[in-house]
Amino acid sequence: MSARPPAAPIVLSLTLAVFLWGGNNVALKQMMNVWTPAWTGSTRFLVAGLLLLGLIRWTNWFGPIPPPSPALRRALWWRGGLLMATYIVLCNAALRFIPASHFALELALSPIWALLLEGGVLSTRDRLRRWTAAALAFSGVAILLWPSLRRNADSHWFGELLGLASGWFWTLHSRQGKALAEGWSGTAVAAHSMWRAGILLLPIALIELVVAGKLPSITPNLIGLQLYCIVLGGVIPFTLWNQCLARWPVSRVALFGNLIPGSTMAWAAALGFEHPSPTFGLAMAFIIAGVVVGQLNWERTFARFWMPEE
Repeated sequence: MSARPPAAPIVLSLTLAVFLWGGNNVALKQMMNVWTPAWTGSTRFLVAGLLLLGLIRWTNWFGPIPPPSPALRRALWWRGGLLMATYIVLCNAALRFIPASHFALELALSPIWALLLEGGVLSTRDRLRRWTAAALAFSGVAILLWPSLRRNADSHWFGELLGLASGWFWTLHSRQGKALAEGWSGTAVAAHSMWRAGILLLPIALIELVVAGKLPSITPNLIGLQLYCIVLGGVIPFTLWNQCLARWPVSRVALFGNLIPGSTMAWAAALGFEHPSPTFGLAMAFIIAGVVVGQLNWERTFARFWMPEE
């Protein structure tokens, strides 16, 4: 029987990833005011993936990592790169229409998606727990969308739907990332998935440029934001996330995604880009409540209070 991995390093790694992704969401929102979704995602992941591959090859930071087998190389294209490419395009497109905090809240549904996708034979109690969790979380989404419904803001609705779709693909990417890392390396999965995602997005990025009829604006501010997204929003948090996926269940790792809305809102407010909407706090409370209900083992947590002593 294998020993359970220490929880403290995993928790610290996930907390750092969540903090960095909060800043990444705010940076992406600013870039989406100028750049196009596929161009931004392609250049980001190409550079981030190649940078991470270089670190794997020329340093000992991640330990010895064997090259992928031919079968794994193929899987990294369609189960790693394609899902990552789809996620980032939906993410970037959503941020063109909605605040970064709204996007982060919709991404926080990932643990619910992961919970509903997990198989196994379930008792009536477990099924009730999962669907109660889903009902609470989606009630939070409804609260978030209600102002857009009242204003009949079509662009906001479209952006919110893109945000929900990106959360779904993020969950699929996490599940596949865990499967690909079994017997290999979470860091290597992140690196290979990134550069493959960048390659897959290149044709779409070129089409965007042709439709726009001009090259993207290049300014020091945009370059700085993209560098943040590449290194602090890409290489570091994706590496941490994939390493944790190799050691914990997807639904448990995804639980930390519920901290991203708070991190995003803190970054946006601190930088003066955004302030909490009237529905943000209530929506976040419902979504977090749903995830807690879905993930917490209530019997184990409260057993010492209600179980009789032997």
